[in-house]
Amino acid sequence: MSATQSGLSTHDALTNMEYPKKFDVTQWPLEVEAYLARTENPFHRAILKNYLRHLLLEISGYWDQIIVPELTVDDPSYRVGEMGRVHVLQGKEAVEGFYREVFETRINVMGARTMNMCVEDFGVTTEAYWTHIVPGSYLRSEGIDADAEADAHYLMNYNIFQVFTYTTDAKLIGERIYSDFASYQFEKLAPEDVTTPEQAREQLRPLLERATLD
Repeated sequence: MSATQSGLSTHDALTNMEYPKKFDVTQWPLEVEAYLARTENPFHRAILKNYLRHLLLEISGYWDQIIVPELTVDDPSYRVGEMGRVHVLQGKEAVEGFYREVFETRINVMGARTMNMCVEDFGVTTEAYWTHIVPGSYLRSEGIDADAEADAHYLMNYNIFQVFTYTTDAKLIGERIYSDFASYQFEKLAPEDVTTPEQAREQLRPLLERATLD
């Protein structure tokens, strides 16, 4: 999905598809921060604080600080759908391995370019037009695009639906994430438009410092 449907009056983000054309790694966390500021329910605020810290740790590459007692239950359960495959992950070791692999393959610079979002007692739901900044070497090694230039970087864009579930004391139980296989699109980035994992960590540092659970 890339074209705006004109003439419709709606708050549906994926109909309007209004987003900056240049990817900004701070955009998604700032939108979640703004959503949190508008949220009054104390339990929902606790969930959103957990969610926000989780996503900032993940994008910043602090993969080993996500599955910890302050944020996550001892035995998390994930279902992650991508590229027509579903990865079923059960337990701390399996889930940490997933985050470690994302970090090691340098595809952790990501975020929602536009999204619908809500929080309820069960957790957080988002539907988004999603992107990762990925090395061409990753696209080639994963068999995603054999023609990708190994030393270039690409935006990997697609539609995604995410459910994050929480306990009644606002600890993450797990994630159910499903991407739309038919929606994947790739854009080669000019070198000056690439945000590396190291740059993302630095840009997100002020947000992470204030994303506490207090």
